Amino acid sequence: MKKFLCFSLIVLSILLLPLSCFANTYAGIDVSNWQGYIDYAQVKNSGIDIVYIKASQGSSIVDSHFRTNYENSKANGLKVGLYHFLTARSVAEAEQQAEYFASVISGTSPDCKLAMDFEVFGDLTVAQINEISLAFLQKVQQLTGKEVIIYSNASNARNTFNEQLASTYPLWVAEYGVTTPKTGNWSSYEGFQYSDSGRVPGISGFTDLDTFTDQIFLGSTDNNISTPENTANQIQTYTVQPR
Repeated sequence: MKKFLCFSLIVLSILLLPLSCFANTYAGIDVSNWQGYIDYAQVKNSGIDIVYIKASQGSSIVDSHFRTNYENSKANGLKVGLYHFLTARSVAEAEQQAEYFASVISGTSPDCKLAMDFEVFGDLTVAQINEISLAFLQKVQQLTGKEVIIYSNASNARNTFNEQLASTYPLWVAEYGVTTPKTGNWSSYEGFQYSDSGRVPGISGFTDLDTFTDQIFLGSTDNNISTPENTANQIQTYTVQPR
């Protein structure tokens, strides 16, 4: 009986482990104009598999290095993800920014889920933050037909983003100085940003370091993104300050 009980407890503990424990992992970075010019041949040769690239911010800003980062990372065989820095203060603004993001990334073919980076909330309530997040994510998915993911630090994953979001969208979590991040309402994660001061060959300054599971990849075999008709002419380009 004791042996059976021990065996049962072991099986149960395995079943309760986060899915990320069983997934293959991939070394990654995330970048924006802050990193300047990047030599992606060196990045690839250093063992990096995935690069998440900032595409846009707000409703009128394209990251000044977006296209260069996208084209050069693709040319060197890296898997690519794209993210938007969300600044919306209402559901209407969230949907507008989703349309803008979709228009900016039109013509690309990302390998990884499209990411929402929403981390500056101002005086928004928790309820408003979740309403805005949901509106943005739903609209991006509707316009692009691609899966999406939430980027969040561990504190917001625990205290801000609600169970509805956690049950619908996967998590890319940021927490530094730990081997296993806290995931709040999520039972697992698909991305873990574990440093904001990494050194990678091909990048002159610091960069964020990540590990990703194989769940981060888009499930579709055709990942081309087409421009939504109502957003085709909205793109403007500005140089932005680093986040």
